[in-house]
Amino acid sequence: MSEARPLTLRQYYGSFKSLSGTLAGAATFLPFLSKLLPENISAYVFPPLGSADGPARIGTFAVALATTYLAFFWKAMLPRNNARRVVLAVALAVVFHFLYLLAYFRFVRTIDIPTRGTTVSVSVGYQRSEFASKTFGSVSDWELLRQRGTDEEEIWMLWTAPSLLLARGSLLVAYSGFVLCLVCGCSCGALYQADQSRQ
Repeated sequence: MSEARPLTLRQYYGSFKSLSGTLAGAATFLPFLSKLLPENISAYVFPPLGSADGPARIGTFAVALATTYLAFFWKAMLPRNNARRVVLAVALAVVFHFLYLLAYFRFVRTIDIPTRGTTVSVSVGYQRSEFASKTFGSVSDWELLRQRGTDEEEIWMLWTAPSLLLARGSLLVAYSGFVLCLVCGCSCGALYQADQSRQ
């Protein structure tokens, strides 16, 4: 009996019609899908990154898409057991999700705007600017944003640039790690299903 020919890239992407492949595709498009959600829910699906929001969404999507492609080739580089790859990727996704939640609780502030009947989520830094410290003293971040507004220009006036960059960077890294591990795990699942269907 002859051995089955190796799985082709076309067959691999054809396996994305499976549940694992659908989940990998959904996770890949998550940065853009979050834009379709109401603003008060959207911030839970993609972190508010201010003026870097657009490039961050595009970059996360591009790397997630590349991850589906790389997962096909990881088959040759990693141990043969696809189930272990899926478990490892999902375990890493859990770790990154935990890190994302920590960063989210520390750096994201949600403010109700009664005049518009909505809420706005913004990311802030960990250190206030000299202007904010002198002018507002020790009021909470939420009160500070209510008094000054949630515009990006105001946020950069109220928190120091290094603290904002580090806060937003940690949000993006933790979120991206979570999404990429999900994509990788689900892609490996699709690979496993494709291999099983050919046996």
